[in-house]
This record gives sequence, C-alpha cells and structure tokens, in this order.
Amino acid sequence: MMNNEQEYIYEISDDEEKEEVSLAGYQVTKAELFAHSREPSVTIWQNKIKFNMACLKRFPKVTHVLILINQEQKRLIVKPCSPDTPDSLRWATGGGEKEVKARDMLCYIFSEKIYHLMEWSKEYRYKILGKPAVCNDEALYLFKLTDFELFVAKGKYKRRSYLPEDWRDCFGTPIEEHEDVYNIDLADGYIVTGKD
Repeated sequence: MMNNEQEYIYEISDDEEKEEVSLAGYQVTKAELFAHSREPSVTIWQNKIKFNMACLKRFPKVTHVLILINQEQKRLIVKPCSPDTPDSLRWATGGGEKEVKARDMLCYIFSEKIYHLMEWSKEYRYKILGKPAVCNDEALYLFKLTDFELFVAKGKYKRRSYLPEDWRDCFGTPIEEHEDVYNIDLADGYIVTGKD
C-alpha cells in the first residue's frame, strides 16, 4: 500500500471549541480544479509529449526514463532509468555538467495510440497532472490519463482550457476511495513502451 503523505499532528488546546465530524460523504477536491502551473505534469499533443520542469526536479540529473502504460486502468507511469536500459527514452536535455531541461519527445505512433486509447480529439492537446508514487521503494511518477485538462487554441495568442464533462457534478474522489486511487502494482497490467 502506498502512503507518501506525511502525518501532520495539530494540537488543539482544551479551551478551543471543537465540533466532532465524520469525513463520510466528503470528496477530496481534484487538484486540476486549481491553478497548477508549478505542479508536475505531462502535456500530450498528437505528435509529441513533454514533461514539465517540476517533473524533472523530482529526479535531479535523470535524463532517461521508461514510460509504462496500463491500458485497462488508463494510467501512465514514469520510471527513472539509466541511458543504456532497453527502451529508455530521453526526457531531458543536458545532464552531466549541463543543467537538465525538459524536451519535446516526438512520438507520432505513441501519441496516436494514447489518443485512440483515450478516445481524445486530435484538435486538442491534453495536460495531465502527475503524482509522486512508490513501487517497491522506488520513486515513480503516476499520471491518471482520465484526469486531464484539454486546451483549445482560440485566436493567435488566446487559449482556453476545459475539464472532462463528468467532473461537472463532483469536486473529486470520495475520501473513502482517495488513497486506493493512487496505489500501484507494476505487475498489474503495465507495459513498457517501445521506441518509435
């Protein structure tokens, strides 16, 4: 069971008025509903993907990763690896003496397969927030492809973003299910993508 969250203990003084509550029926609000320009994310276009600098900062000096896809759960995992690992993909420029920077990863076939799997429209690009994850004590990034924000170009410099329609009537995941949503077992249907 994955539990990366630190436990926070808040002391309440005896003279403070307190109300006893139950968390049953509450939803954990999706992070996608807030501004998240500095949060780890991946953007997928119909011909490329790009991980932002917040992702790269989680794995300093890592230039290569494996991308694992679970088609059934519609999840993508990024797993750091060495450049000589079979099917490793360069997700960053630089390394060694140079500062590591995010790079566009051209991947027509991979993007086509993701768009097909997710039934996404090719006229949009999709941004998915990443969550740090752990499997067998190894740090990973988990991206739930179902939790996306899509971007539509409007005019020369304007853009609009949209969230999935089924989010309209909810704020997020019921608290009873929230922790289980991010549990990972790499033996549970994940495949490693090959090079295009």
